[in-house]
Amino acid sequence: MIEFEGRKGTGRTEEWINWAISIVMLLLAAEAGKLLAESWSSLNHLPVYTYAGILFLYLLAEKAAYRSRGIKGRQSKKWTRSLLLFFWWPLLIVPVLEYRFYSNLESDFYPQHNFAITVAGASLVLIGTGLRAWGMWALGKYFSAHIEIMKNHPLIESGPYKFIRHPAYAGNILQAVGIPLVLNAYYSLGISAVLILLFLYRLKLEEEALVREIKGYEDYTKRTDRLIPKIW
Repeated sequence: MIEFEGRKGTGRTEEWINWAISIVMLLLAAEAGKLLAESWSSLNHLPVYTYAGILFLYLLAEKAAYRSRGIKGRQSKKWTRSLLLFFWWPLLIVPVLEYRFYSNLESDFYPQHNFAITVAGASLVLIGTGLRAWGMWALGKYFSAHIEIMKNHPLIESGPYKFIRHPAYAGNILQAVGIPLVLNAYYSLGISAVLILLFLYRLKLEEEALVREIKGYEDYTKRTDRLIPKIW
């Protein structure tokens, strides 16, 4: 069975941690916006507009695809969400800071802005956003931000789940790679690498729970791939 946190207050503690992370990161985002505004006249505006546009579409897709009915299930490893949140916020903020400080530099280590890279990054984010939203929509009320098993939890094999078992994680990984590329923020790809490792680790934990708890899931793993159809 799923292992649960041992103390009654653990869930509330993690909620407070998540709120604290979000508040600190919002303050950092506000500071990043202030720095960006101060340098606005010397920046190439098109990448910034592109970045803002894809983030808006990402939030819109999340809102449209999320269909939870407030049903609570049995949760485990909730700390993984806090860890992902801790790195996801910097993934959104640090590329803006990097773009701000390096946009006027040209060197062998940091070349001038390449709009083709911006297009590639935006494409990855949009594909990832679409794939994640498709997976969320297919799961419907059974989608959760946590590793969570709900009462009478069925095996979902519709939509993207016909081809891969974790379309939402696949979408997140594409987003993680694409977001820094929109602003040509190459050093920020280090955050992307950490996030990808965290997503893969959480995927492993989630699969272990699903195999234990969902009837037929182990057989489902034998006829589908994790993230990349026909490959892995």
